[in-house]
Formats: sequence, C-alpha cells, structure tokens
Amino acid sequence: MTRIRKARKRILVVGLLVAAIACGSATAATIAAYSVNVHARLAPVAGTTAAGRFSGTLVVSLGGPNQFEPSDNLRQPAQSMLFWNLRLPALHGPMSASLRLRATNGAAPVSDLLCSHCSTAANGSLKLTAEQGLRIAESGGTIVVRTPSAMLRGHITVSPQVPFSQ
Repeated sequence: MTRIRKARKRILVVGLLVAAIACGSATAATIAAYSVNVHARLAPVAGTTAAGRFSGTLVVSLGGPNQFEPSDNLRQPAQSMLFWNLRLPALHGPMSASLRLRATNGAAPVSDLLCSHCSTAANGSLKLTAEQGLRIAESGGTIVVRTPSAMLRGHITVSPQVPFSQ
C-alpha cells in the first residue's frame, strides 16, 4: 500500500512538472513555478495526549529567464518557499517547531527551524532550495514540535494545486 502511494505521488509530481512546462510560452520558455498544499496531523509522541495541525503551501520555482527583462541572459535562481500555519495545543513550557527532511539520493538530511517560542496559532514562511522543495513535494518531510516535557510529530502529505507561471 505504501509503495502504491509513493508511486502515485511521484507520478503526480512528474505530471505537475510536465504541465508546468506545457503551460509556458514556446518563445519565452518561462516555466516559473508550481505550488502544492501541504498538511500534517501532529500526533503526540511523548508527554501529552493532545494533537496539533500543520498546513501550508509549498511554492517551487524552477528558475528560468528573467520575465521582467527578457533581453537579460541571466537566469532567475531556482528556489522554494513554504508558507505555513501551526495549530498547537496549550502545552507547558516554550514550544519550538522544526521541519525535517531525511537524507535521500545522496542529499544530506535537513532540519530547519520554523519557530522557537511558538504560540498555539503560529504562522510564517521558510525559504528553501528548489531541491529541498522538490523533496518535500515528492516524499514529504516531518514536522516536529518540542517542549521541555512533550513532543508532537507528523508526516507531511501533499495535495496538488494547478501549476502557474510567475
């Protein structure tokens, strides 16, 4: 069952990339970006029975020509942005949340801090490399929330959106 889900996700990501390429103009070839909705149920691991929610939008820019100055031969850098929201239970002590990506295909594991001293309703954005964004879109990642006495963890799942150009 897990293999089928992973295969479907890979097919979805490849399909989104192909659709993004097909949507671009043949002359300008500005394949700008695509976005996916991400979410996770943060289940209690230790110290609590309360759960939380993580949701957001991942925008992956694949780079390409500068659309504002087409005469420039400079390419825009490929990058990703994660716009996120956390809904957390009231836990004792300061809460910190982080995004974790496991090591895959020679890429190093990644751990980025979303917030330290998080409130029960936190939000923000996180700049990532395009490769990290693709890793989240393909295989997900994990959100970990820690306090001195409790821990919540959830695997990120992906829901596609329509590709768009910048």
